[in-house]
Amino acid sequence: MRAWLWVGGWVLLLLGGCRYTFLPLDPGRPLPPERPFVVARLERDGEEAHLALRVERLPRPGYLHLRWFREEALVQEKALFLEELRLYRVSFPLGQGYHRLVGVWEGGVIFQLDLGTPSLPDPDEEEEKGNR
Repeated sequence: MRAWLWVGGWVLLLLGGCRYTFLPLDPGRPLPPERPFVVARLERDGEEAHLALRVERLPRPGYLHLRWFREEALVQEKALFLEELRLYRVSFPLGQGYHRLVGVWEGGVIFQLDLGTPSLPDPDEEEEKGNR
């Protein structure tokens, strides 16, 4: 009788350690991402820059805020309403120097595109400002 209890205790111990191998734990489907997925391209065309924006995934319709910079100065802002998966096109004025386009969705930056090369600060000017 004592041997029977001893063998039964070992069997219960082994089965208790393997209980999750018999019942697969499935957390379910993951939630879709809350950010849109876009493919953006910025091209120079004479005195304008053209944005080609292809929306691949859109969690819900909303505004994409486009901020156009020349060097460090904000030149133009546009709001583009995204409501379906398709190709959107927008144009911006182009001048001399470095330009940057930033796309903002619900307060977060989702892309940044650059045209040109940013200018480096003048080291002599930095010394005059009092940087040590």
